[in-house]
Amino acid sequence: MSLQSQLARLLVGVLAIVIALTFAASPALAAPPPKPAPAAGAAAVPGPVLAQAKPAATAPPAEAPAAKPFLKTTRGAITLALFAGAVGFTAYSLGHDRVHSPAR
Repeated sequence: MSLQSQLARLLVGVLAIVIALTFAASPALAAPPPKPAPAAGAAAVPGPVLAQAKPAATAPPAEAPAAKPFLKTTRGAITLALFAGAVGFTAYSLGHDRVHSPAR
């Protein structure tokens, strides 16, 4: 088997793993966060006493701005362009190598 076919098989294998992990991680990250367990002290207080207690004054949670997906940001587009350029250069340079060693 030639070196080029070995490198091509390796590149295809790595690419398959990266794509599989990309699609496997997306649903896992989309799950809602787990609910915190109730405090142990609140369960020990009887219902009427708990009803008489005043709620703590807390500020309402601030609305977080909607986050854009990474690949739709400027940084994501630049990253994709650099990655595509690196893959293209690698593919080009595999076939246009100036070194002609007798081992090939």
